[in-house]
Amino acid sequence: MLISRRTFMLGVLGAGCVLSSRPCFASIAQGIVAPLTDDQLNASFAGLCAGAGQLLAGRLSPNDLQAALTKARVLHARLLPLPDIGGPDNLVYSSFVVGPQYVALYKALSPYGVTAKEVGKLVYDLAAHSYAQQAPTLKANGERLFSPGYYAILRAWAERSRRKRYPMDWVQTVFRGDGTDYDLGIDYTECGLMKYFAAQGVPELAAYPCYVDFPASRAEGTGLYRTTTLAWGGEVCNFRYRKGRAVTQGWDKA
Repeated sequence: MLISRRTFMLGVLGAGCVLSSRPCFASIAQGIVAPLTDDQLNASFAGLCAGAGQLLAGRLSPNDLQAALTKARVLHARLLPLPDIGGPDNLVYSSFVVGPQYVALYKALSPYGVTAKEVGKLVYDLAAHSYAQQAPTLKANGERLFSPGYYAILRAWAERSRRKRYPMDWVQTVFRGDGTDYDLGIDYTECGLMKYFAAQGVPELAAYPCYVDFPASRAEGTGLYRTTTLAWGGEVCNFRYRKGRAVTQGWDKA
C-alpha cells in the first residue's frame, strides 16, 4: 500500500515479554510494504513461536513444546519462498505472509492434540495484543483508507486482481458506501489464503485468519463490519468500513 513501507512482525505476549514494534499482520489500510526476504519472514515467525510458547506453557510439557516449536520453524523455512501474488505492490501481500505461519504451527502442534481452531485463537490473541500496542500509529494510517487518493489506489488494485494473473491471489471489487451504513465496501470473491491452505492440505485453517481483521480495524479506527466470508461458507467476504465506527466483532462475536 502506497503510504507506509514497513516490515510486519509479531512480537511476544506474556508477563515480562518484549513485544516487537511491528505486527505480523497488516490490513489493506496500511499501505504498500517493503519486500520481505525469507530471512525476515523466518525471523518474524520465530517471534510468533516465542509468543506461542508462552501461551501454550502448561498445555504441553516443556520438552514437547520445545520440540513442536522447533519443528514449526523448520516447516516454515521449507514453505518459503512465498507463492507469487505480485509482490508488495499487492495490497494483500502482508496478509499472505501469514499463510506459512499458520500451516507450520498447525502441522507441528496437531500431533500433540492442538486443533486448527486452537491455533487460530492462539494467533488471534497474539495479533490482537500487538495491534492494541500500536493503535496510534495504525490509526494514522487507517484514516487514509477513506481519502480520495487512496480510493483510487484501491480501485486500481481491485481491477488488477480481476485479471487473475496470479493463481494464489485474492479477487475483489471496491465501491463507495452511502456514508451512513458504511463509507467503503470491498467484496472478495476469491481468497488467496483459502487457496494456499487447500494446496497445503489443511483447508480447516481457512476460517481463522478472518477473525484477525477485527482487532486490526479496531486499532486503525476503520470501523469494519462484516456478516460473512468465503471461508465461513459465504459467496463473498463482505467488508464494510465506516470511519470511526466502533468495532464490536471479534473472536466471540463475528
